Amino acid sequence: MAITRPALRGTMGSTTYYEITMTARELTNSVRPARETDSWASASIDERIQRDVNRSRVMSTIVPYLAQHPDRFFGSFIVLVPKGAVEFEPLTDLVGKLPAAYRSSSDNIGYLTIDKGELIALDGQHRLLAFREVIQGGTNLGPLWSEVGDDEVCVLLIEEESAQKTRRIFNKVNRHAKPTGRSDNIITSEDDGYALVTRRLLDSDLDAPFATRTVNDQQYEPVNWTSNTLQQKSWKLTTISALYESVQDILSYEGYKGFSEKESPIAPDEDTLDTAYEKAAAWWEDILAMDAYKSALKDPSTIPNVRFDSDDPHTLLMRPVGQIALVKGLVYALNASNGDLTRAEAVRRVNMLDYSCPPSSMWRDTIVRADGRMVARKEAYDLAARLIAYMIGADHMAEESKQRLWEDWNKARGKDPHAELDELEEHEQPEDLPEPLAV
Repeated sequence: MAITRPALRGTMGSTTYYEITMTARELTNSVRPARETDSWASASIDERIQRDVNRSRVMSTIVPYLAQHPDRFFGSFIVLVPKGAVEFEPLTDLVGKLPAAYRSSSDNIGYLTIDKGELIALDGQHRLLAFREVIQGGTNLGPLWSEVGDDEVCVLLIEEESAQKTRRIFNKVNRHAKPTGRSDNIITSEDDGYALVTRRLLDSDLDAPFATRTVNDQQYEPVNWTSNTLQQKSWKLTTISALYESVQDILSYEGYKGFSEKESPIAPDEDTLDTAYEKAAAWWEDILAMDAYKSALKDPSTIPNVRFDSDDPHTLLMRPVGQIALVKGLVYALNASNGDLTRAEAVRRVNMLDYSCPPSSMWRDTIVRADGRMVARKEAYDLAARLIAYMIGADHMAEESKQRLWEDWNKARGKDPHAELDELEEHEQPEDLPEPLAV
């Protein structure tokens, strides 16, 4: 059945395209993902990989967004149509004499009729399948599912000229679609509760722990919110990405659930965000009262030297990886104590630890490589955090937890905890865990 729509015509390079709107229901009824076309099975391996669909992403992320979010919005779909399947009629052919002001542009404004052949999604396959799932899926997907079929979406139509040109367009569209970075997502998200709380920790109006402050008559921003790393000479104390990690751990410990955009596409209500912020801010106010951070915030110019001096007792605390491990370690220690250890006491104890990382330190080969570089991996954060929890709260840890920590710590340092000792050289033998704090 023919489809006729108001349209705009444009040309970029050698490609003419047409822009129309369709309802989501019309789109799902008339357009197919590339993987469902007859040519998909015979495509080359690399083409099939590019065209294949991540169904898990569709169901876990895009479908809930459509079915639950009142402010849902997508960019344009790019759809391939067979050569000769479209007929464009400009306004100049349909209307009598037009005013002179409109004549020059009216050749590219008109009506488009699509009359035959299969329409293939060149860009937007995941979104197309998500629309299909919601429209056909039923009430269990979210309260707004019944409205989604009437949503109007923008569609760019391109006539197929050759397989080579189609592949080239497909490749460039997908290759140049660079995803936003993690820092950008934290800064811009209005639906991720963790991101919203993280940004509040930088809010000067709230007198937040990481708000811009005046130091030596100059404005100082403690947080690098433009990237996930700190340059060697940076005076910044931490990154927004590390702060986001800490907020996740803190709020999880405090019993908050459903804050991630992956768990719920809609932001928590303001009252919940207010109380969550108060919890996170209280944690960080306690942590920033530690000697290392008091000194750093009093004179930020000292931060680079401390950060890159492996013998400084505060060096790891000036690193985002160390800060992530610190908060996790506090959470682990508090959880292990079942309420016997207060946060204030836990912070008092972590303040007593040595965070230098020379070759002989307990941190080597956990979150610090032998060459002094940081190990920014989840398992490294976790191991360092468990080590911190042990150092400040060994008396609260179960024996099996201590045993597992001993094994993992030795494995990370290249030593086999289960080897026969008489078969090993002295330097190969597993080590005992460091002596915990005497508290």
